[in-house]
Amino acid sequence: MRDWDAELQDILSDPFFDDVKPVRRQTTSHDRLVNSFLEILNFVEAEGREPSENGPLEEQKLFRTLRSIRNDENKLLLCQRVDDVGLLAYKKPQPHDELEDILNDPMFDDVAPVDQSLFELPDYMKKHQQERAEAESIAKRTECKDFADFEEGFQIIHKKLDDVRCRLIRFREAHLAEGQYFVLSNMLLYLAHINKNAERRDSRGRADDRTRCIFENGTENNVYQQTLAKSLYTEGYTVIDYSETDPDYLAKHFTPGENDVVSGWIYVLRSLSTDPAIASIKDLYKIGFTRQSVKQRISDARNESTYLFADVKIVKTYQVANIKASTFESLIHKLFDAVQLQVNAGIAKPKEWYVVPFPVIDMAIHCLIEGKPIAYDSNLKKLIYL
Repeated sequence: MRDWDAELQDILSDPFFDDVKPVRRQTTSHDRLVNSFLEILNFVEAEGREPSENGPLEEQKLFRTLRSIRNDENKLLLCQRVDDVGLLAYKKPQPHDELEDILNDPMFDDVAPVDQSLFELPDYMKKHQQERAEAESIAKRTECKDFADFEEGFQIIHKKLDDVRCRLIRFREAHLAEGQYFVLSNMLLYLAHINKNAERRDSRGRADDRTRCIFENGTENNVYQQTLAKSLYTEGYTVIDYSETDPDYLAKHFTPGENDVVSGWIYVLRSLSTDPAIASIKDLYKIGFTRQSVKQRISDARNESTYLFADVKIVKTYQVANIKASTFESLIHKLFDAVQLQVNAGIAKPKEWYVVPFPVIDMAIHCLIEGKPIAYDSNLKKLIYL
């Protein structure tokens, strides 16, 4: 029987391999390139997107660095080991030509295949397996045996969200704390516990301990912190309680002063149409702007297409200063574009009717007047504070 180990040793001892040098050890995370890539990861984590070439100067710098890494195989391979958000696609390195020639020599034809399980999986395969396991962990929940202890808390948060004492804002990792509520995939989530005793860290040195997450449907899971954070960045929000805010703050803040120039009135109307197609629509409101009296503006509503040829009821009006009608209308259209009523009134197509709860409209108008950036999630029927 041939001694394959001895023959392979003879081959590798040939002077032909004298110039072959050991593979250089990869640089550490302190390397300048890796640190630059970590800055890119921090940006993606904070903003939920890749840096853009059209952004601010610092963002453009990150964009150029990311492009340089993607276009250079050496840089790509160096940075892939810390890429935990999938920015860099795996590229299999090409084998050394001379080694390929040796391994393709006919003398190896009789060598039986080696059991692949003897080898450790490549890092990129480990990463894919880990991400798949994390996704499955988010989806797999078990029954929460003590859900009765948490049920009232969910009911209170729902009530506060409805009357805008609680608001939804974009998730940030700093929000991860015991006792905090979130919305994940349109469902309320309560972070009941973080097992800080474990002191587990991910590849970037961030805390990554097990959590106990309670969901409003009576289930729970124990995903890692960074798995939860990744899911919330993708399809979640943080619930912020504003119950302690001065209830008269908005009224005080938006009362025009002696130095302000009154622009006119924003109004919210409800249709009194007897047409079943209109009357049956819940939360249907018209949001508009006028420089004259609102009552004067709607006096002939039943003869105007913009009011759907029907009388209307004034729900609320807002006197505003220093704001252009065109600017406000543009912002409203953009904010509630997904829930704009598509309707024909004769040959006209009124564009100021929206299917959205009034408390949301009320808060949205105040935010627009104040200049606060907001968005609207039509699935949750909630404002998102950016």
